[in-house]
Order: sequence, then structure tokens, then C-alpha cells
Amino acid sequence: MDAFGPIRVSDHRGTDDLLTAGLGLDGLRAIAAPVFADPSRPTPAELRRRAIWANWRGIADLTPAGGYGSLYGSTAAVPGREFHAFAIVPGALQPHRVAVQVPDSFDAKRRCVLVAPASGSRGVYGAISVAAAWGLPKGCAIAYTDKGAGTDYYDLDAGEGIALDGTVQRAGNAPLAFVPAPAAGAGIAFKHAHSGDNPEKDWGLHVRQAAEFALRALGQAFPAQAPFRFDNTTVIAVAISNGGGAVLRAAELDGDWLDAVVAGEPNINVSGAPPLYDIATEAALLMPCALQHLGVPIAPNVGPACS
Repeated sequence: MDAFGPIRVSDHRGTDDLLTAGLGLDGLRAIAAPVFADPSRPTPAELRRRAIWANWRGIADLTPAGGYGSLYGSTAAVPGREFHAFAIVPGALQPHRVAVQVPDSFDAKRRCVLVAPASGSRGVYGAISVAAAWGLPKGCAIAYTDKGAGTDYYDLDAGEGIALDGTVQRAGNAPLAFVPAPAAGAGIAFKHAHSGDNPEKDWGLHVRQAAEFALRALGQAFPAQAPFRFDNTTVIAVAISNGGGAVLRAAELDGDWLDAVVAGEPNINVSGAPPLYDIATEAALLMPCALQHLGVPIAPNVGPACS
């Protein structure tokens, strides 16, 4: 069984591009999100632009004082193509998203792929400011994965979820990024919380599948230069936070497929230290008391627990 579903290919040139979706630095700095012409039915291009805007702003310091675009970094337009698919690791119930950005300037003589899993629980573009801003101008392809987390949801009341192009579709009308089992009840289900897969255990596999998908996408983009394999293409995994933990998990996998790893502030479990779940739980318990100490009003039933 093929690990990858149907591939969606899109071109991004002219008023659009791979790095900023045509927004440029000023557009990324804008406080207001890019608008939808019809808010009830945003197009795939509009949804992509909004996602890229949000993920840049969620990670990078784009303020003038931060120096991005003046002291370091660039948001110059990078034309090219994107390849998107759903992928599934062995034993998983739900797919993860993979995407590959192939710049028109891809250097087939010095083949390189940066694999960039999203930080936190971000969507598939979560690491765009971490990897693409460095790799795309250098002629490298960028491979992304949401690590089985991401922003895909399922509306249990409406029976609708998110399709490959980002639009909302009814279950059965198109392959969806996430359909819970059973898909019954009320409210909203999110893939990271409700897939039943415990995706963290497979984050290394998600990274490797994203790299494998990149080789497939490059073969489709440049058939005359195919095949693209791990032994003739440099593969670098780069990410931060949860993504940083994912690339370290990928480095633990068997096989000679990964050339280098760059992990910033990786979320890992260190011997003798509590895991993130315990730290987050303790913080949630102590936060109301900290707020009370600062004089912030809190719920009446919380006060006695802080004394």
C-alpha cells in the first residue's frame, strides 16, 4: 500500500510566491490577516495565504526593532511549485500532511532538501520561517509535515472536515485530513487530540516520510533529472520546539538517509527531569495562584486552594 495519497500540485509565481504567498515583508507585518473575498467560501489560494501569514507571525520576530529584513533574513519572492498530499505511517489511524516547496531555482546539480516539521501543534506551514527563508533562496526544496498534529479539525455537528486544499468539505465528498472514529456527537474534534494515534511516538517517521515525499515530488518536478534518492540528494532536518524533538527522533531511525540535523530548543524528555505533560499540568495548577499574587481577579473557588 502506498503511504501517500493523491498529490495536489500548485504554481506560485507573479503576485504569489513560495516564501510569503506574495505578501512580502510589509504584508507579513500587517496586523490584520489577509482578507477573504467571500468569507463564507474562501478559496484554496486565500486559505494558503492566510496560513503562511499566520505561521510566519507565530514564530519570527518581524517587528522593525527585531531586524528581520534589515540586519538579517530576506522575504524576497521565490517562485516555484508546491506539492501536497496526505501520508500515513504504518499502524496509524489518521494521516499527516506533507508538503514540498520546489523553487524554480532548484539546483539539480547540488540537490538538497530541508525537512521541516512544524513546531508545537502547528499546521503544515508551521516551520516556513525556520527553514524556507534560508533554504529556498539557496535552491533547496523544503519538505514540511504537521507531524500528525496541525490545525485540521472535524465538525461533528455538520459532518465536515478539512480537505487537502484547505477547504471545508463534507465527509464522503473528498478525502479529509481527519475524520474521527466514531464521527458522532457534538462539537469539534482536532486531529492531535482526538486521532487516537498518539502521534508523538511517530514523529521521527513523519519526518522521514516527508523526506521521502520530497524525493517523489522532485522526480515529478524534474523528470529529466530523476531519480532523486537519498544517496544522491542532501537531506537536512531542521526545526524548533516540538519540531526539534521530531528531527532528533528522525535521527534515531535506522538507515543512511539523513545527512544533518539542526534542532533548536527541542522538546525532549531528559533523564531526571519531568516530561512536558507534567510541567504543563503543574503550570496550569499554579497559574491561578500566580495571578492572584499579582492582583489579577480570579474565580472565587480558586482562592482557597492558593492559601
